[in-house]
Amino acid sequence: MTDSAEISGAVEYRQRIERARSGARSRYREHLAAVFDQHGVAEPGELADATLDALTVWRYIDSGELCICSCHPRLPESDLHDYGFDCVCTRTPEARRRAFNQWRNSIAEFWRSPEGQRITAAEQAADAELAGWLAQQQGASVHSHGGLAPEQWRGDVDGHSFYFRGRHDEWHIELDLRPTGRFVRAMAGTDHDDTVHYQVHESVEGDVIASGTTDTEGYGTTPVERAQFIVDTIRIHLVRRACTHHRDHLASIEAILGTGAHWCPTCGTRLPAR
Repeated sequence: MTDSAEISGAVEYRQRIERARSGARSRYREHLAAVFDQHGVAEPGELADATLDALTVWRYIDSGELCICSCHPRLPESDLHDYGFDCVCTRTPEARRRAFNQWRNSIAEFWRSPEGQRITAAEQAADAELAGWLAQQQGASVHSHGGLAPEQWRGDVDGHSFYFRGRHDEWHIELDLRPTGRFVRAMAGTDHDDTVHYQVHESVEGDVIASGTTDTEGYGTTPVERAQFIVDTIRIHLVRRACTHHRDHLASIEAILGTGAHWCPTCGTRLPAR
């Protein structure tokens, strides 16, 4: 992304937040004014403004800049659920069920649309390509993969279980997963009436053997490229972990090269100065 594009994106983001804040303040001002009016306040609009300022406008004493710390009450910064006035908490069970069914039907309708079918076909083709690539790999398997935030992969490479996680342009790989003895509760789904169901399972963790950003060379964009990147990264780690760096033969290697050996010729690890 170019600098100008980054600046444009930042400006657009700030403008969107400001529009949302303005819309939220307008809606909550009307709400407070109506409540104050019901209680016989002489100037409900003025009191609504003063109340919103007192509760939500906090500034640094030195610079006057607006403080956005979450310790202060704040107005919504998006129009989600009509700034909160159409939140599920305001609906009857029947209305929640109706909204849930409408949402589910809209999702199904999207996947039946040409755009949804195009996305489905592309994903199926990418999964087929990944399956074909994995079939040609000895000692590498993928048990599950998917997601965007986070993107997660689980599988095995040369007898070692792995977990890959990528989120917010950063990634890491854990190797040799094992139970931690800690149990976590994870959401398993929701009913049409918004009842949330949970499952308790023991967490597993491995040793973090590599981490970086999406700018790392070879990270790729397709499932096959990502799988290749994960497998290669793990195998490079395993080779370096097992390599003895030819310590008994370094003198001979240096004599052949005519210079000191600074990198292992087998695994590429930088050798300590001798």
